[in-house]
Amino acid sequence: MIEKVNKTIEKYNLLENGERIVVAHSGGPDSTALLKVFVPISQKLNLTLIVAHFNHGLRGGESNADEKFSRDLAKKMGLFFCSGKMGKKNNNRGISPEDFYRRQRYNFLEKVAKDHRAQKIALGHNLNDQAETVLLNILRGSGLEGLKGFLPKREGKIIRPLIEISRPEIISFLKKSGLSYCQDNSNKSKMHLRNKIRAELIPYLRKKYNPKIEENLAQMAEILRAENDLIEQHVAKVMQSSTIKYNGNNISFEIDFVNLLPDAVRWRLFKNILENLNPTKNGVFFAHIELLDNLARKCESGKRISLPMGMEVRREYDKLILEKRRASLKKIKYEYVMDIPGSLYIRERGFKVNAKIVKKEKVNFGEKNKIYLDFDKIEKPLIIRNRRDGDWFQPLGMTGRQKIKSFFIDHKIPRHNRDKILMLVDGLSVIGIENMHLSDRVKITTETKKVLKLEITNS
Repeated sequence: MIEKVNKTIEKYNLLENGERIVVAHSGGPDSTALLKVFVPISQKLNLTLIVAHFNHGLRGGESNADEKFSRDLAKKMGLFFCSGKMGKKNNNRGISPEDFYRRQRYNFLEKVAKDHRAQKIALGHNLNDQAETVLLNILRGSGLEGLKGFLPKREGKIIRPLIEISRPEIISFLKKSGLSYCQDNSNKSKMHLRNKIRAELIPYLRKKYNPKIEENLAQMAEILRAENDLIEQHVAKVMQSSTIKYNGNNISFEIDFVNLLPDAVRWRLFKNILENLNPTKNGVFFAHIELLDNLARKCESGKRISLPMGMEVRREYDKLILEKRRASLKKIKYEYVMDIPGSLYIRERGFKVNAKIVKKEKVNFGEKNKIYLDFDKIEKPLIIRNRRDGDWFQPLGMTGRQKIKSFFIDHKIPRHNRDKILMLVDGLSVIGIENMHLSDRVKITTETKKVLKLEITNS
């Protein structure tokens, strides 16, 4: 078996000469075989081994006995040993107890690796574990990411040297080596789906359909890992495209570009983005991806949907915008009376507005941030505010009136931006919209005598 593990190490480039390795040891057969195999390998590659045991404390005296066994075995092999215990109970909503225990264990192993400046963390997952994982994910309806199973090497640090070794091979190796190991009786409980798969489904499939079901499932996982890598490479290129904009917790896509992507790439793109916005990196299901897909391909502008994990996605014309859901805010209204001449500060926008009367020959329509109006046509007072229900104005060059709401829709102004926009309003109607149109009613003509100049600057 040692030779077979050596081939796995070479195949996946799991180890380098002179590295420090944390070997996770629970006391069970897999981790005990891993430790036994690593001793001659460490001599060959000049490795330094640190044995790490995590005591979950879930089985009382049995858990403590496992820790003692692990400590004694490490001492017998002349290896450094360290242990850790479970922290406070799971009070994280949305995380299963099993997931919580797993995270605690990995956090412990990461800390041991950091404290001892170890380059790798070796785990004892074997070929049968891989087959169980693949079947578990099939039953959950997973895509390629689930069906590829766990990786021989993850993040360049977590390694699984026994991934191509079967459980019977491990038990046989331990017997020949004269090594005892601990039995975890909780593995026999059928409360957990993985245990039921191990005890019932796999034996049934092996007997009725394929005597090599585990080997074939592990082989399928290896094939799908390569295909999954190909999709990930494509998605990584897409995520660097200029059509996808990142702004903190806000990510926007150009819908026409996204809809041209193959389904597999588009769905994986949505999945990766959702996971990137979610600190726990889980809880993303195909139903969520399907909602995004339908919004991009079928829904009208203005449609929005709420997703779990505090996320929201909305369609704004030719864009799909995904962001962390903001706390519900009271609608802000602002309104200021403009003295002429005079100046005022628009606190809600951080703008300063100056107003004065100038000669007609001083008008320069090419000047940035400056607005010129026929002063005599303004129905006093002049108000600076944001929109109100029923607002209307007469667009430049038109004889009729248009509602501001319709104007914003025609100009594809995102709904969440509409209340921010500054407007000039007199006693009759809106006469100017920030960075957009002026009203035809107050435009400068050959008959204009007094010109009102407004200069709007960032304070």
